[in-house]
Amino acid sequence: MQSLLRSEIFKFIETPISLILTDRKWYAVSQDPHVRGEWLIYKYGRSHALFHGVRLGNDFLTLDVVQALLTRKALISRYFIQRLIMQFGPYDEKLIEQKIQHNVNQIDFDRIRDFKKKLRSPWASNLPLPIFTKLITEGYNTLSDHGLETKGNDMELFHFLSAGPLVINDAPQKLHQNLSEIEDLILNKKFVPFPPRPKPIFEDTIEYIQLMQARAHEDYPPKDGYENSRQLNVVARAILIHPDLINLWKEIGYHRICSDVNDLVMQGAFLILFPPTPPTNWIIPDIDSVVTRLRQLLAVGFQLTETVMEAAFQLFEHRLDEIGDLLMDSFQNIRKEPKSVIACSCLIQTAKPERKHKKFDLLEFLIKYIDDQPEKAWEKALKHYNVGFKYDIDSIKSVEMRSLSVHSNIYYWILKKYGPNYKITHQCFDDILESRIWIDLKLQENPELDVPEHLTKQAFNSICSIYLEFCKEKFPFKRNYLPYLMMAKDEEIIKPFFKISLPILFGLKLQRNLPYDINHEYDRPKVNYYYKNNNKRKFNEMDCYSDQNELAKLFDELKDNYNGTKAYKIYHEEFMCRYSEKELNDSDFEQPGSSSASKKPRHEI
Repeated sequence: MQSLLRSEIFKFIETPISLILTDRKWYAVSQDPHVRGEWLIYKYGRSHALFHGVRLGNDFLTLDVVQALLTRKALISRYFIQRLIMQFGPYDEKLIEQKIQHNVNQIDFDRIRDFKKKLRSPWASNLPLPIFTKLITEGYNTLSDHGLETKGNDMELFHFLSAGPLVINDAPQKLHQNLSEIEDLILNKKFVPFPPRPKPIFEDTIEYIQLMQARAHEDYPPKDGYENSRQLNVVARAILIHPDLINLWKEIGYHRICSDVNDLVMQGAFLILFPPTPPTNWIIPDIDSVVTRLRQLLAVGFQLTETVMEAAFQLFEHRLDEIGDLLMDSFQNIRKEPKSVIACSCLIQTAKPERKHKKFDLLEFLIKYIDDQPEKAWEKALKHYNVGFKYDIDSIKSVEMRSLSVHSNIYYWILKKYGPNYKITHQCFDDILESRIWIDLKLQENPELDVPEHLTKQAFNSICSIYLEFCKEKFPFKRNYLPYLMMAKDEEIIKPFFKISLPILFGLKLQRNLPYDINHEYDRPKVNYYYKNNNKRKFNEMDCYSDQNELAKLFDELKDNYNGTKAYKIYHEEFMCRYSEKELNDSDFEQPGSSSASKKPRHEI
């Protein structure tokens, strides 16, 4: 009974490997081929179960697991068989390298070769012969009555049948001429595209850049087996022309078709409604036309998600003045939500770290719809991406990569929009400081390097320059920054604290001319509206040292703690000498009968 219960529970576990490694009973459950088959079908659906079984490799896919999948009616298509034959067997890496070397330049060759070394065995290439034979045999038994042209490519065939080579205005007629053949391809040959490739987690690393470049130039079929966006766009385009194709796929059990191409279909719909290069006779659609078209797609299973809405605003960022309000009105009509709620959810999406934000039109557009406390919306967005301190002074030393949680241009916009005394601005600087300290620690470990290993030069300049941008605005350093600053050797980090922030707090004359010279090449977009033009203090504007007890604690830590790097100690001692001289001068000029409060240094007032 308990074993049956475990088997039933197992299929609901998203990633069971940690459970398998820590518990023998769960390990035993995981070895059952029927349990594995159920897990694959529940997680990926019958249409993609065999693809993922092959992808997971020989340690997972056995003959018994294949049989369990087939017994549970996992979909086997002619396209699956074609791809299996196309990609089965080991690659001749020497031949591939020779081809690459003679067709691309040396830089591209090195990049592609490095990527191939890191790529696991290509999909289906090392499949055991008995499993390969079993799948091919099953394909012939299932599909032979309808024609099993194994040397074809049903994705390519679908491209031509759906009028892929024609422009969108000429395609509908051709597609409808071929509709019976498309129906045969789906209903009888069980044509189902392979699943879309999961998006990699963004990192400001050289490896991430290499990965994205390699994928942009990859051959077809992709080595990892996943369908790339070019092929899925073929499917999305056909659906936009003839949405009833969705019902054909659902009829054969491909119920995930809408989720697989949701974003591509919705984006395509917007591009048809608002062409990038409108013809001379084009008229901007009204809200009824936009809503009607979107509802047609929603009716067959597509969704107007936060990701889709933000992507539409992003797609037309250069045309927001023209169609931005129309899009917002349409989204509100469909989702029945206040515009401020839609804008807040889109703000989270637009803050994705992979977004470069070369201009701020979209941010300005969204903020204008958040009429009640936009700072709260930013707090939510920053929290979503875990902006702020992530490590303590011990763990930061061993972290392999600590880049900014979102793009530095977001931090720049917030700084210029709200100024240095807002809670969200402090949250941004916490994130910036930790990343800047991490860079310094890595360069201390490897003084021969100019940029930490793995970090891109652009990310290095981005972090260093945004740190100085905040310092230029006289950003108030907090007491909890001290342990981080004491680890730093780079004067660029230490100097703003002792030359700007502390003198302002303790009433000393600035010894550093502002604005700072920023010697890191990084262009910042223009911010249209600066906080300095707004004389109103918002209700949540905060001063981290308005509490004089906090200021006194900072002074006590400075007075009693002379630890830190050599560079830190030099600036620390110099500041304490300056402060002592000021205190001495203030006491010399003290007038008889003055109040006791006036005798106290600023940190005690």
